[in-house]
Amino acid sequence: MAKQDRTPQYKEGSLSLVGAVALGTGVMIGAGIFALTGQMAEMTGYLFLSLLAAAVIVSFSAYSYVKMSNAYPSAGGIGMYLQKAYGPTLPTAFHAL
Repeated sequence: MAKQDRTPQYKEGSLSLVGAVALGTGVMIGAGIFALTGQMAEMTGYLFLSLLAAAVIVSFSAYSYVKMSNAYPSAGGIGMYLQKAYGPTLPTAFHAL
């Protein structure tokens, strides 16, 4: 009796590196944001409202970053924003780190 080949036969090019990264990212986002947030809300009860309040506060910060990046397009990130606000000083460099 001949031994059968049990290795799976995948179609070449069926999943690229970009596809694998997209799949992994989608699974992490789905599990992290949707499933775990519900479990955390169940476990913490009314303290979950603090997370919602933090989300509202962070949305203002995110909005300001979007406006700054539109006004000063650069790859410098927070360091560039601090330099625009305070100039090229030592505290600017310290806080950028």
